[in-house]
Amino acid sequence: MNRLLLLICCVIFYVLPCPAQEMPPTEHAALNVLLVKDKLNEEDIKILSDWGQHYINRPGIQQQDIDSARLCANRILKSGITQRIEKWQGAACMIYSQIYRETDEKTRGRDYAEKARKMFEHAGQDEQLGDAYVELSRYISYEDEEYLPEAISYQEKAVALYGKAGSDLKQAETLVLLADYVIGVPDMYKAIRLLHQAEAIYKRIGYKKPGRAYDLLGFAYKVTGEHNKALEYNLLALKEIEALRDTTQALSTCYNGLGMLYYEMEEFTKSVDAFNKAFFIASRLKDTVSMQYIAANTANSNIRMKNGREALRILKGMEADFPPAKGSTLRTMYAAMVHAYLSFNNTTGAIPYVRKLEELIRNTGYEDISRFYALTPVATFYFDTRQYEKALKACENIEHITRKYSMLAEMSRNYKMWYKVDSVMGNYPAAIKHFQDYKLYSDSLFSQRKSNQINQLQVKFDTEQKDNALKMKQQSIELLTRDGQLQKAELKRTRLTRNVIIAGAVMLILLLLLGYNRYQLRLRNNRQLKQQQDEINQQNHSLQALISSQHKLLEEKEWLMKEIHHRVKNNLQIVMSLLNTQAAFLNDADALTAIRESRFRMQAISLIHQKLYQSENMELIDMPVYIHDLVSNLRDGFSVSSKIRFDVQVAPVHLDVSQAVPIGLILNEAITNAIKYAFTGHGTITIALQRCDNNQLMLIIADNGQGFTINESRGNRKSMGMTLMHTLSEQLDGKIDIQHKDGVQVTITFNYDEAGQPHAAGTVKTADSYY
Repeated sequence: MNRLLLLICCVIFYVLPCPAQEMPPTEHAALNVLLVKDKLNEEDIKILSDWGQHYINRPGIQQQDIDSARLCANRILKSGITQRIEKWQGAACMIYSQIYRETDEKTRGRDYAEKARKMFEHAGQDEQLGDAYVELSRYISYEDEEYLPEAISYQEKAVALYGKAGSDLKQAETLVLLADYVIGVPDMYKAIRLLHQAEAIYKRIGYKKPGRAYDLLGFAYKVTGEHNKALEYNLLALKEIEALRDTTQALSTCYNGLGMLYYEMEEFTKSVDAFNKAFFIASRLKDTVSMQYIAANTANSNIRMKNGREALRILKGMEADFPPAKGSTLRTMYAAMVHAYLSFNNTTGAIPYVRKLEELIRNTGYEDISRFYALTPVATFYFDTRQYEKALKACENIEHITRKYSMLAEMSRNYKMWYKVDSVMGNYPAAIKHFQDYKLYSDSLFSQRKSNQINQLQVKFDTEQKDNALKMKQQSIELLTRDGQLQKAELKRTRLTRNVIIAGAVMLILLLLLGYNRYQLRLRNNRQLKQQQDEINQQNHSLQALISSQHKLLEEKEWLMKEIHHRVKNNLQIVMSLLNTQAAFLNDADALTAIRESRFRMQAISLIHQKLYQSENMELIDMPVYIHDLVSNLRDGFSVSSKIRFDVQVAPVHLDVSQAVPIGLILNEAITNAIKYAFTGHGTITIALQRCDNNQLMLIIADNGQGFTINESRGNRKSMGMTLMHTLSEQLDGKIDIQHKDGVQVTITFNYDEAGQPHAAGTVKTADSYY
């Protein structure tokens, strides 16, 4: 994990105390004597080593200090070579390593540390060998993720060697250093165990400066979500620092860490107060980097207090007076700016800082954790400005980083935003999945916190048991000769305690197994729900495809029917044109009359097909419209029709082709006969189509002309027209009745299906027209 993350979160990093520094250095005169002394002894070597450590650990990098430390190392090395004492040579190599590490010559420094390790190992010096392993681990930075396991391995070896040598203070301090590196992995639960081990050693030896261990415990507990524990250790660390009257950067970062903890606990007023104290100390020390981080933290607290404008004022002031220069401070300040503008819906003001964060993201590795802290405000901006596709990509990138570094809390918050983005975009299966992931990781985080609490209780219990065992052992030794019965009672009590512990452990295991079983059941139920949802979605897709296919087939059918009617109409028009052409070459009056009558019949049929392909309903003919058009065509086709008045009374009836064609032909024959034979002057032709009872229609064609003579009425059925009308009425399954009183009236009654008629709402009205 990037070490700057821990700086942002305000972990207090003290310089690891060196036991030698606690001892006051000898006077310069005594040091000068040692530097020119012919033969040194063990005590002289120790004094020179203390002086070398003193010069190296002085604040800053002064050439004078480096030269003084080098003189001490040279003298120790010369004596070690002259007297052939390997551990002295190793001590000189340790000082050389620290000198080159201080001057950033890491390759040479590491070589000297490795030489010291080999010399101490060969000489069997456990404590000094532990020092060499610690020195080797310092050449690996907190940010070198690839080599962090190597540094941790060195420190674990040093802890074991210090325990073997009985160097309690160095063992405790190395446990704290090891926990610091383990936090960088990150593995907060292991770090907490290590720090509690160091705390127990400090208490046992009566060490009065455990502030660094308390501070790291506060940070680790904050990350795991155990805020009460974190607050307890943060306050202990602050108490230790204030007791030492330390007003340096350590106090500033401690207040900053306390403010971050109050922020996590949503005690924003207290967090702002702590941040202000930290900022005051950092400004007095002119530590601009810390000032920038603290200002960003103060702004975030104000944002959570619904005081976004005050947050923006703080950030703008820092940007004007101390503009950030490094990538981490830039990212922190820009992210706070974005959140501040968004807190009062000023997306326009946030845009420049979003662009800068996007630039930082492009220049950062895909798996770099610092990318996460730039992506989070950018993703929030995309969501607030409805750029959902970009928000979706940001969530995917955040998921990759949080999963890589096992950031459960951040992973849970990311899935929460992700399912909101999916819901807004209408991707409900993905929204369900990401909501399930959000609940899963929320539950996992809760389980880990609970597990950590159990582990800490167990560690505390074991520590107390060990202390009690030591006390009881001491008391048993003192009372062994006095009272044998007390020893037996103590053994019984120990057995009872053991049995209680075993019973408690068994119950705890059963509870954990029960919890795990419930967790598995929940996972199985979630998988079943997801499978059912997928099946429903698949069936919906199939149904939609089937409906779409049916609609397409219906459209194709309608198009084909229209095309057929159009072609039939065109073919009839062709035949009519052929008949007209043929008539031009005939001189026989009967032939011309036959052709003319045939043309009118074809025109009646053609008009039906024309109505069908022009209508939306290709199954039924609108009879009022059709009859009006047919009468109009016949009226225009005869020159005498200008003297004839047409009275059309047609009910709003729709007939299919099988009935409309015979009706059209009958009308054509009856009207044609009336026009040709009924009148010698003016007259009226009545056409009526009305409904009767029992689902029947009555067609009436009547005229007030001269009518038939008796002989004509008897022989009428032998004519082409009359024969055609009788035949067509039989085709309709109807009855035809021809009356010739006061003109001629042709009445045809036939059945029709009223259920299929598209009636208008209300009462059916008769259509009346006069020509």
